[in-house]
Amino acid sequence: MGYLFKTIRSGTVTLDRPAGVVEIKFLGAKVGILENWTLQRRGDNDPEAGLYDLHAVFSFVSLPLWEDADYEKQITLNLNPVKQYRVQLEPGFRTVLTGRNLLIERVTIHNVPHS
Repeated sequence: MGYLFKTIRSGTVTLDRPAGVVEIKFLGAKVGILENWTLQRRGDNDPEAGLYDLHAVFSFVSLPLWEDADYEKQITLNLNPVKQYRVQLEPGFRTVLTGRNLLIERVTIHNVPHS
């Protein structure tokens, strides 16, 4: 599903609602907490339409959990108190973590139903 905006930025951050979270649901483990993030749309009406690049900064990240390829990570981005996105990695994705700065190229985003 493509979205209209070329750039989407993280919303207001509070202590009980960070900009985003990376988790290993199977283990119930928090891999990291995102301080802020930006989604940059890759294309408009070409094969990359609907794909984004995620740029994020961790306020906390567990490197051993992040680097463990045996477990699937779930990334949830908070836009505001009632709007969340789930990030899905697409074929050909590329991930770079430098310090606390994260770049994931070629992701799609999906609305998380509000509960």
